[in-house]
Amino acid sequence: MEWKALLLTLLVGIFFLIGIYIPKFFKKKDKFILFTTSLAFIVMIFIVFCDLLPEINETLEPFSNIYHLPLALVFILFGFFLLKILDLFVPEHTHHHHEHNDNQKEHNNHLFHIGLITAISLIIHNMLEGISIYVTGLNDWKMGLMMALSVSCHNLPLGAQISVNLEATKEKKGFKILILALLVFSSFLGAFILYTTQKELTHLIEGILLSITVGMLLYISILELLPEIKANKSHKEIKLGFLVGTLLALVLIML
Repeated sequence: MEWKALLLTLLVGIFFLIGIYIPKFFKKKDKFILFTTSLAFIVMIFIVFCDLLPEINETLEPFSNIYHLPLALVFILFGFFLLKILDLFVPEHTHHHHEHNDNQKEHNNHLFHIGLITAISLIIHNMLEGISIYVTGLNDWKMGLMMALSVSCHNLPLGAQISVNLEATKEKKGFKILILALLVFSSFLGAFILYTTQKELTHLIEGILLSITVGMLLYISILELLPEIKANKSHKEIKLGFLVGTLLALVLIML
Protein backbone atom coordinates (compact mmCIF):
# COMPACT_ATOMS: atom_id res chain seq x y z
CA MET A 1 0.00 0.00 0.00
CA GLU A 2 2.91 2.35 0.75
CA TRP A 3 4.31 2.17 -2.80
CA LYS A 4 0.85 2.94 -4.23
CA ALA A 5 0.66 6.06 -2.08
CA LEU A 6 4.14 7.07 -3.30
CA LEU A 7 3.02 6.64 -6.92
CA LEU A 8 0.30 9.23 -6.35
CA THR A 9 2.97 11.88 -5.71
CA LEU A 10 4.69 10.95 -8.99
CA LEU A 11 1.38 11.62 -10.75
CA VAL A 12 1.52 15.20 -9.44
CA GLY A 13 5.05 15.56 -10.84
CA ILE A 14 3.98 14.24 -14.25
CA PHE A 15 1.42 17.04 -14.56
CA PHE A 16 4.11 19.59 -13.69
CA LEU A 17 6.27 18.04 -16.42
CA ILE A 18 3.42 18.34 -18.93
CA GLY A 19 2.96 21.97 -17.92
CA ILE A 20 6.69 22.62 -18.44
CA TYR A 21 6.52 21.32 -22.03
CA ILE A 22 3.23 23.01 -23.02
CA PRO A 23 4.89 26.37 -23.96
CA LYS A 24 7.07 24.61 -26.56
CA PHE A 25 3.98 24.20 -28.74
CA PHE A 26 3.30 27.96 -28.86
CA LYS A 27 5.08 30.16 -31.39
CA LYS A 28 4.06 33.51 -29.87
CA LYS A 29 5.85 33.24 -26.52
CA ASP A 30 5.12 36.86 -25.43
CA LYS A 31 1.37 36.34 -25.67
CA PHE A 32 1.61 32.98 -23.91
CA ILE A 33 3.62 34.61 -21.09
CA LEU A 34 0.85 37.18 -20.54
CA PHE A 35 -1.78 34.44 -20.54
CA THR A 36 0.08 32.20 -18.06
CA THR A 37 0.95 35.17 -15.81
CA SER A 38 -2.68 36.13 -15.20
CA LEU A 39 -3.72 32.46 -15.05
CA ALA A 40 -1.02 31.67 -12.48
CA PHE A 41 -2.06 34.73 -10.43
CA ILE A 42 -5.64 33.45 -10.12
CA VAL A 43 -4.48 29.90 -9.35
CA MET A 44 -2.06 31.11 -6.65
CA ILE A 45 -4.73 33.24 -4.99
CA PHE A 46 -7.03 30.20 -5.05
CA ILE A 47 -4.32 28.01 -3.48
CA VAL A 48 -3.71 30.54 -0.70
CA PHE A 49 -7.28 31.37 0.30
CA CYS A 50 -9.19 28.18 -0.56
CA ASP A 51 -6.55 25.56 0.18
CA LEU A 52 -3.63 26.62 2.37
CA LEU A 53 -5.21 29.07 4.83
CA PRO A 54 -8.03 26.67 5.84
CA GLU A 55 -5.46 23.88 6.15
CA ILE A 56 -3.23 26.06 8.35
CA ASN A 57 -6.18 26.87 10.60
CA GLU A 58 -7.08 23.19 10.89
CA THR A 59 -3.46 22.16 11.50
CA LEU A 60 -2.54 24.75 14.13
CA GLU A 61 -5.85 24.95 16.03
CA PRO A 62 -5.20 21.76 18.07
CA PHE A 63 -1.82 23.19 19.06
CA SER A 64 -3.34 26.39 20.43
CA ASN A 65 -6.92 27.50 19.85
CA ILE A 66 -6.07 31.02 21.10
CA TYR A 67 -2.68 31.82 19.59
CA HIS A 68 -2.73 29.79 16.38
CA LEU A 69 -3.82 32.69 14.15
CA PRO A 70 -1.14 35.16 15.42
CA LEU A 71 1.41 32.33 15.10
CA ALA A 72 0.36 31.70 11.50
CA LEU A 73 0.55 35.43 10.73
CA VAL A 74 4.10 35.66 12.11
CA PHE A 75 5.32 32.85 9.85
CA ILE A 76 3.35 34.15 6.85
CA LEU A 77 5.26 37.42 7.23
CA PHE A 78 8.46 35.44 7.72
CA GLY A 79 7.84 33.61 4.42
CA PHE A 80 7.05 36.91 2.68
CA PHE A 81 10.29 38.56 3.78
CA LEU A 82 12.32 35.39 3.36
CA LEU A 83 11.47 35.44 -0.33
CA LYS A 84 12.40 39.12 -0.41
CA ILE A 85 15.84 38.14 0.88
CA LEU A 86 16.09 35.36 -1.72
CA ASP A 87 15.16 38.06 -4.23
CA LEU A 88 18.60 39.58 -3.73
CA PHE A 89 20.27 36.53 -5.27
CA VAL A 90 18.45 36.61 -8.61
CA PRO A 91 18.97 39.05 -11.53
CA GLU A 92 18.05 42.68 -10.95
CA HIS A 93 14.77 43.62 -12.49
CA THR A 94 12.10 46.28 -12.74
CA HIS A 95 8.40 46.20 -13.60
CA HIS A 96 8.53 49.16 -16.00
CA HIS A 97 10.79 47.94 -18.78
CA HIS A 98 8.16 45.94 -20.63
CA GLU A 99 5.89 48.95 -21.00
CA HIS A 100 8.54 50.78 -23.09
CA ASN A 101 10.22 47.76 -24.72
CA ASP A 102 13.55 49.58 -24.41
CA ASN A 103 15.62 46.87 -22.76
CA GLN A 104 14.93 43.30 -23.86
CA LYS A 105 17.72 41.81 -21.75
CA GLU A 106 16.37 43.49 -18.62
CA HIS A 107 12.90 42.25 -19.44
CA ASN A 108 14.19 38.70 -19.91
CA ASN A 109 16.00 38.90 -16.55
CA HIS A 110 12.75 39.99 -14.96
CA LEU A 111 10.87 37.01 -16.39
CA PHE A 112 13.64 34.64 -15.27
CA HIS A 113 13.45 36.20 -11.81
CA ILE A 114 9.71 35.53 -11.53
CA GLY A 115 10.14 31.95 -12.70
CA LEU A 116 12.97 31.25 -10.27
CA ILE A 117 11.39 32.54 -7.07
CA THR A 118 8.07 30.95 -8.02
CA ALA A 119 9.84 27.61 -8.46
CA ILE A 120 11.68 27.92 -5.12
CA SER A 121 8.50 28.59 -3.17
CA LEU A 122 6.54 25.87 -4.99
CA ILE A 123 9.26 23.27 -4.32
CA ILE A 124 8.71 23.84 -0.59
CA HIS A 125 4.95 23.86 -1.07
CA ASN A 126 4.98 20.67 -3.16
CA MET A 127 7.10 18.75 -0.64
CA LEU A 128 4.47 19.45 2.02
CA GLU A 129 1.69 18.65 -0.44
CA GLY A 130 3.42 15.38 -1.32
CA ILE A 131 3.46 14.42 2.35
CA SER A 132 -0.28 15.17 2.62
CA ILE A 133 -1.08 13.12 -0.50
CA TYR A 134 1.07 10.23 0.74
CA VAL A 135 -0.56 10.17 4.20
CA THR A 136 -4.06 10.45 2.67
CA GLY A 137 -3.26 7.67 0.18
CA LEU A 138 -2.11 5.37 2.98
CA ASN A 139 -5.45 5.75 4.78
CA ASP A 140 -7.71 5.80 1.69
CA TRP A 141 -6.07 5.31 -1.73
CA LYS A 142 -9.14 6.51 -3.66
CA MET A 143 -9.30 9.73 -1.64
CA GLY A 144 -5.54 10.16 -2.13
CA LEU A 145 -6.03 9.78 -5.90
CA MET A 146 -8.72 12.48 -5.93
CA MET A 147 -6.44 14.76 -3.92
CA ALA A 148 -3.53 14.11 -6.30
CA LEU A 149 -5.70 14.87 -9.35
CA SER A 150 -6.98 18.14 -7.87
CA VAL A 151 -3.40 19.21 -7.05
CA SER A 152 -2.28 18.19 -10.55
CA CYS A 153 -4.86 20.52 -12.13
CA HIS A 154 -3.22 23.63 -10.75
CA ASN A 155 0.27 22.26 -11.49
CA LEU A 156 -0.33 22.48 -15.24
CA PRO A 157 -0.58 26.30 -15.51
CA LEU A 158 2.08 26.87 -12.84
CA GLY A 159 4.49 24.52 -14.61
CA ALA A 160 3.86 26.33 -17.90
CA GLN A 161 4.36 29.76 -16.31
CA ILE A 162 7.62 28.80 -14.60
CA SER A 163 8.98 27.10 -17.72
CA VAL A 164 8.30 29.98 -20.07
CA ASN A 165 9.78 32.49 -17.63
CA LEU A 166 12.96 30.51 -17.02
CA GLU A 167 13.42 30.12 -20.79
CA ALA A 168 13.39 33.92 -21.19
CA THR A 169 17.16 33.82 -20.79
CA LYS A 170 19.39 31.33 -22.59
CA GLU A 171 22.00 31.33 -19.81
CA LYS A 172 22.38 28.91 -16.86
CA LYS A 173 20.97 25.88 -18.68
CA GLY A 174 22.27 23.38 -16.11
CA PHE A 175 20.83 25.41 -13.23
CA LYS A 176 17.43 25.67 -14.93
CA ILE A 177 17.33 21.91 -15.51
CA LEU A 178 18.12 21.34 -11.81
CA ILE A 179 15.34 23.71 -10.68
CA LEU A 180 12.78 22.12 -13.02
CA ALA A 181 13.82 18.61 -11.94
CA LEU A 182 13.39 19.56 -8.26
CA LEU A 183 10.01 21.04 -9.11
CA VAL A 184 8.83 17.89 -10.89
CA PHE A 185 10.02 15.51 -8.14
CA SER A 186 9.38 17.78 -5.11
CA SER A 187 6.06 16.12 -4.18
CA PHE A 188 7.62 12.67 -4.42
CA LEU A 189 10.68 13.87 -2.46
CA GLY A 190 8.53 15.09 0.44
CA ALA A 191 6.63 11.79 0.59
CA PHE A 192 9.81 9.73 0.16
CA ILE A 193 11.50 11.49 3.11
CA LEU A 194 8.51 10.63 5.29
CA TYR A 195 8.49 7.06 3.91
CA THR A 196 12.19 6.44 4.64
CA THR A 197 12.23 8.06 8.11
CA GLN A 198 8.86 6.58 9.15
CA LYS A 199 8.24 9.73 11.17
CA GLU A 200 5.10 11.79 11.42
CA LEU A 201 5.12 15.52 10.73
CA THR A 202 3.85 17.29 13.86
CA HIS A 203 0.92 19.68 13.54
CA LEU A 204 3.08 22.57 14.71
CA ILE A 205 5.88 22.01 12.18
CA GLU A 206 3.42 21.40 9.35
CA GLY A 207 1.44 24.55 10.20
CA ILE A 208 4.61 26.65 10.35
CA LEU A 209 5.88 25.36 6.98
CA LEU A 210 2.48 25.91 5.36
CA SER A 211 2.39 29.47 6.74
CA ILE A 212 5.83 30.19 5.31
CA THR A 213 4.61 28.89 1.94
CA VAL A 214 1.58 31.22 2.06
CA GLY A 215 3.88 34.19 2.68
CA MET A 216 5.99 33.22 -0.33
CA LEU A 217 3.00 32.77 -2.63
CA LEU A 218 1.53 36.12 -1.53
CA TYR A 219 4.87 37.79 -2.26
CA ILE A 220 4.93 36.34 -5.78
CA SER A 221 1.27 37.19 -6.45
CA ILE A 222 1.32 40.76 -5.11
CA LEU A 223 4.84 42.01 -5.85
CA GLU A 224 5.73 40.03 -8.97
CA LEU A 225 2.73 38.86 -10.98
CA LEU A 226 0.29 41.69 -10.20
CA PRO A 227 2.58 44.53 -11.42
CA GLU A 228 3.22 42.59 -14.64
CA ILE A 229 -0.56 42.16 -15.07
CA LYS A 230 -1.24 45.86 -14.41
CA ALA A 231 1.43 46.89 -16.93
CA ASN A 232 -0.28 44.78 -19.62
CA LYS A 233 -3.92 44.96 -18.50
CA SER A 234 -5.18 46.06 -21.93
CA HIS A 235 -3.99 42.87 -23.63
CA LYS A 236 -6.66 40.27 -24.37
CA GLU A 237 -4.31 37.48 -23.19
CA ILE A 238 -4.45 38.89 -19.65
CA LYS A 239 -8.24 38.85 -19.67
CA LEU A 240 -8.30 35.35 -21.14
CA GLY A 241 -5.91 34.14 -18.44
CA PHE A 242 -8.18 35.58 -15.75
CA LEU A 243 -11.19 33.85 -17.28
CA VAL A 244 -9.53 30.44 -17.64
CA GLY A 245 -7.95 30.74 -14.17
CA THR A 246 -11.32 31.55 -12.60
CA LEU A 247 -12.99 28.61 -14.35
CA LEU A 248 -10.18 26.30 -13.24
CA ALA A 249 -10.50 27.54 -9.65
CA LEU A 250 -14.25 26.87 -9.71
CA VAL A 251 -13.63 23.34 -10.98
CA LEU A 252 -11.08 22.72 -8.20
CA ILE A 253 -13.54 23.97 -5.58
CA MET A 254 -16.09 21.40 -6.74
CA LEU A 255 -13.61 18.48 -6.60
